[in-house]
Amino acid sequence: MIFTAAIRSGLAVVCASVSFAASAPLMASPSDAWAWKHRVVVVFAPHKRDASLTAQRTALAGTGAHIADRHMAVIEIVNGEAKTVMGTRLDVSASGMKKFLRKNDDRFEVFLLGKDTGVKLRSTTPVTGDDLFSLIDTMPMRRQEMTAGSGAKGS
Repeated sequence: MIFTAAIRSGLAVVCASVSFAASAPLMASPSDAWAWKHRVVVVFAPHKRDASLTAQRTALAGTGAHIADRHMAVIEIVNGEAKTVMGTRLDVSASGMKKFLRKNDDRFEVFLLGKDTGVKLRSTTPVTGDDLFSLIDTMPMRRQEMTAGSGAKGS
């Protein structure tokens, strides 16, 4: 009896462990950090003195309220390091983001990722805040947010 109870108890622990392990993802995707919660602008640059990076920073300067209103994060990936520079802080790796976006070089490039994790914009030149916000405001999910009152209407 005692031996049978010990076996049952041991099997219960093993089954619970297997069940938990089977439900856990093998490798987290970078999009797990923002999917269905945030829109993400990813700016790649080869080095911190890149002229296009400087222009992109200037183009987004002073847009913090618009970025917050649209549930955005702006991540710069420079010299192989990822850093959230505006909006919601997200913990993503530079290598994971490069792999996710299938980016094979270090040249300047800007991506806008929707809450659905899809690429909505890809540009090899700096993008203005107005262009980003106008594009986002045409997206169905953003239009629903504006209608529901969870985001500012218009700009």
